[in-house]
Amino acid sequence: MNDAEKLTGNGSEGGGEGKSEGGGGDLGSGSRGGGALRGVGIGCGVLVAVPLLLVLGFLVTYSVQRGTPEDYERVAPQTMMTRIGDVSQESYEVLGFDTAVGSDASSALCYPGGLESMADEPVDGAYSLSHDWSVEDVTQAEAASALKRLRGHLKDEGWDIDSYEDETRSAYGLGLRASRGGPSDDGGDVRAVFEWREGQGRFDGSVHAPCAYDPGNDGDAGRGGTAPATDAGSEVEPPDLRP
Repeated sequence: MNDAEKLTGNGSEGGGEGKSEGGGGDLGSGSRGGGALRGVGIGCGVLVAVPLLLVLGFLVTYSVQRGTPEDYERVAPQTMMTRIGDVSQESYEVLGFDTAVGSDASSALCYPGGLESMADEPVDGAYSLSHDWSVEDVTQAEAASALKRLRGHLKDEGWDIDSYEDETRSAYGLGLRASRGGPSDDGGDVRAVFEWREGQGRFDGSVHAPCAYDPGNDGDAGRGGTAPATDAGSEVEPPDLRP
């Protein structure tokens, strides 16, 4: 073999090696590119699936709550008024005012909590009742002393003191708010509010009952019936308070 043939043969071998290596490099790049594309596809699928699962979970929870009646006690409005009227009378005796006081009843619709509240629809056949009263011509000193006594009494009776505004911590008046667990977990607490505001000379008290179903209301109360919430405030006789 002459020198020219040697050169030609070597060139062919070198060319072959170069093509083989080049071809191998192209296959590797294609494999890596395909893996990257698959990774991107999986990632996009996860990004789409997670919101869909969240929306599905939300809809399922909402449907379950909408189909489950609120856990309110069934109590006739006058019976409920007697209950909260007793709380008012006991509180009034502890406050120590020396005049008899008339009182009023008021009522409101009941709205469910949780996701159901988004619908802003009252619960069929349910009512929320309040007992309200006031005492005129009360001085700041009298109000402060009365609220201090009542705060201690309610704590001793197991009430939670939610807020207390005395002479040192209030710029506009005096106040006491307390609550006690209702008869059912879903019915809310019994709440009591007592306030004296500077410039008015009037002491206001109110006791709010938890939501309840009116047993005398027509329809399947609390279970999707058509009966509206009762106007309980106009159907009851609130008690007068005496020292």
